[in-house]
Order: sequence, then C-alpha cells, then structure tokens
Amino acid sequence: MQELLRQVLSEARSAWRFRWYAVVAAWGIGFLGLVVVAWLPNVYEASARIYVDGSSVLRPLLTNRIVEQDVATSLAYARQALLGREYLQRVVAENGLNEYADAVTETAQDKVLEQLSEDIVIWAFPADPGNRLNPSTIFQLTYRHQRPEVAEGVVRSFMTILIDDTLGANREGTDKAARFLDDRIAEHEVRLSSAEEALAEFQRTNSGTLPGSEVGYFERIQREKEALEKTRRDLRLAESRRDRLQQQLTSEVPLVSGDPALNRELRPDSIDARIRAQRAELDRLLLQYTDRHPEVVARRESLERLEAQRTEQLRSMGITDPNQQVSALGANPVFQAVQIAVNQAEVEIATLEADIRDRERQLRDLQALVDKVPGMEAELARLNRDYNVVKSQYQALVQSRETQQLSQQAEKTDEVDFRILNPPRSEPNPVAPKRLLLLVAVLAVALGAGAALTWVLSQLRPVFSSARALREISGFPVIGSISRVFIDPQLMARRRHELASFSAAIAGLVLLVGVVVVYELVGPGVHSLLGGA
Repeated sequence: MQELLRQVLSEARSAWRFRWYAVVAAWGIGFLGLVVVAWLPNVYEASARIYVDGSSVLRPLLTNRIVEQDVATSLAYARQALLGREYLQRVVAENGLNEYADAVTETAQDKVLEQLSEDIVIWAFPADPGNRLNPSTIFQLTYRHQRPEVAEGVVRSFMTILIDDTLGANREGTDKAARFLDDRIAEHEVRLSSAEEALAEFQRTNSGTLPGSEVGYFERIQREKEALEKTRRDLRLAESRRDRLQQQLTSEVPLVSGDPALNRELRPDSIDARIRAQRAELDRLLLQYTDRHPEVVARRESLERLEAQRTEQLRSMGITDPNQQVSALGANPVFQAVQIAVNQAEVEIATLEADIRDRERQLRDLQALVDKVPGMEAELARLNRDYNVVKSQYQALVQSRETQQLSQQAEKTDEVDFRILNPPRSEPNPVAPKRLLLLVAVLAVALGAGAALTWVLSQLRPVFSSARALREISGFPVIGSISRVFIDPQLMARRRHELASFSAAIAGLVLLVGVVVVYELVGPGVHSLLGGA
C-alpha cells in the first residue's frame, strides 16, 4: 500500500509541471460542455391510459353456441398495427411531424416514420394480473417531442386509432368470416347438387341390375348360400316331422264306437239315414209289386250303391264290419290332432319348397352378375362416399354460419368497452435532457480531462521525481540528492501566487458550473439563454 501511495505521489509531482495545461483543457472542455448542455432542446412527454373492459355478461350464457370474441388477440393485433406504415403516416400527417422535421424528400420522411415508431411507447398489461380469466387490459401510450402540443397530439392520434381499429378489426373480421362462409356454402351447394344428381342417375340407370347396397356383392352371395342351406335344413326337418306324424296317423282310427251319437236321432242327410229310408221304401214297394218291377229294381240298385259307399267309407276308416253304422261312430281326438299336425307340416313343407326355389333363383341371378356387379358396387360406394363427404361439409358450414350470425349479434349487443383513465396530456416541465446530471458530468469530464492531459504530458516528458526513482530506473547507486530550497522571498511569493492562481482557476470552473446549476433549478433554465423555450 505504501509503495502504491509513493508511486501515485511520484506521478502527481511529475504531472504537476503541466498544471496550466490542465486548467486550459478543463476550462475549454467545461465551457464547451456548458454550451452543449444549454443548446440541447427540451423534450416534453405526453401520455394516456386506456382501460379495455373485456368482461361480458352475455358471452358466458352462450359459450357453446357462439364463437368467443378474442379481445386479447384483437388488442394485440391493434397494438402491432399501430406501428404499421399506414397508421404511422396517418399520425405524421395529423400532427405535422414532417414540417417540424423539415422532411421534404422521401428519404427524410421515411426517417421521420422510423423515428416515430421508435419513440412511441405502447405498454399493455392485464388489469387484474391475478385473474387469468379476465381479459381486461390497460394500455398506456407515451411519446416525447420538443413541442408539448405535438407530443399530446401524437398520443391522441394513437389512442383514437387503437380504439377505432380494435372495434373495426372485430367488425371487419366478422364480415370476412360471413363472406367466407357464404361463399363456401354456395360452392358446396353446387357440389352437393352435382353429387346428388350423379348418385340418383347411377341408381336409376342400374336399378334393375344392382341388387342392393347394404352389403357387398360377395357378402350377398354368401348370405344367400347360407340362407338357402338353412332353408334346406328346415325342409328336411319338416319332412322328417311329417313322416313321423303320418306313421302315428296310421296307428290311429279316425272314429271310435260307443259315442253318444248312438242315442241321437240320425241326421236326414247322413248315409245311414238314407240307407234306412231306401230300405223302408223298398219294403213298401215289395208289398205292392214283384221283385222285377222297375221301381223295385231301381230302388234296390240305389240301396246297393249306398251300402257300397258306406262300406268304402268304413274301409277308409279302418273298420271291417260292413254293418257298422257310420253315424254311430264318434270322432277320435288323437286322430284329429295328428291329422292337423300333418296338415301343418304339409303347409310348412310347401312353404319351404317355394322359399328354396326363390332363393335358388336369386342365387343364380347373383352369380350371373359376377362380372358386372362388383364394379357397379365400387362406383356406387365412391358416389356415396363423395356425397356423404360433401353433405357433411355442407352441414358443418351451415352450422358455422348460424354460429357466426349468432356471434355477430352477440358482439353488437356486447361490444368491448374502452374507458379513458387518463386522457392525452403533456407534462408542463420537460422530461429531458437531465441537465443537472449533464452539468455535473460536464464538470467531472472537464476536471478529468485536465488531469488526464497532465499525466499524458508527464509520460511524454518524464523526469525523476526522487533519488529512489533514479536508482530503480538506472540500476546505479545514487550517492545523494539535494532538495530544492526556496530562500529568496520573491520566489516563495511567486510559488504561492501560482498555487493560488491554479486553485482560483479550478474553483472558478467549479463556481461557474455551480451558478449554471442554480440557474437551472430556480431560473428559466440555461436553455433559455440560447433563445429556447
């Protein structure tokens, strides 16, 4: 530490020789710095704060029926659009920035636009940071200019554009969506009509050939074969059931004796009653005529025919006694039940046989179309697929249009609310430049520049400030040194005068800067000294 201090003192003594150069440099830089600080124009800042209320009472009630209005996206779009060339040109024209900047050429005007996009500050932050579901946002616009009225006008222009463009963007986006949906619906209507006509024409042309469209051709053949085989199995089962019933029927007699019908009067139309009547009439005729009388012969032949008919009926019923009266026999219930079952089996067999013939015919018809139907089915499947795709798209577009129309009505009823918290206003006092800090910096730079100049000159024209420095540099021993002694009073007075002059020069610079600082604080400011406002 002592070595460092000794080195610093040595450098200071060496630089002291050029102290007046330091004074001149400090005063020159200081005065120039004061002029520059005083010349810098005042800059005024204007700002405005806008509250964008994105909350809604209507939208939560129609959440699943409308398209949510994306307020955040609209505001982000508006914020970016504000820095677009079109809007920047509008702001420049409204506030005459080209005239203030004396921008006549196209290049100069482009620089004005670029400078405006850099100077305008647009802050956007959520109104309720703790609630992510609340889309409300606060916008703050800030702009600086040498004229306060211009700064205020620029902020007002940007605020107007922000409000109008956000609402306009929503309306424009809704109108574009409506036009897009209408165009697409009209296009899909044409496509759907074409698909319907092509499908109808194909079905009409091949209505007699195409056997169906619920399954494929080979699937239908397989189904017909399986159905035919099942019907044949059912026929075999029905025939087997009929044969068993017929065997059972042969073991039963249709009529049985001992029926209560024996005690009943014979019906006049029964064969037994007719035989009885014929016999009585024959007995009556024999009492009057001989056996050869024609009436007797005719009556006897009629009686024989009736008896033969009764014998045949009895034989068919399994009764061998020819004298058994048919009217005296009762119906056998078992025989009748079996006979009914046989009849039902016969009907079922006939039905199954007809079904088999129909299925065999259908199978032959299908097999005859083996070279034609698969291609037709493929074409029909393609037409149905195209039709279903176009139809589903058309229905989706119609539903989207209904949603868009309801959303548009909801937006008109529940638009975004803009509330101006702080209207555009410029501060009465300039916000830049920070002259007090600049004045202090000028003083520090001036003094530092003077000190730096003396050190550089001392390095260019070095001297040995002590015997030790001489010894360290030369490497030779120093026998001794003689200190400078001021014996002459005039020399001493001159030395004190030089020190006082140097101190007064430095103090004068400090005092000058201090006076300027005081004038900046309590007076109209140093900028007014050069005719500035």
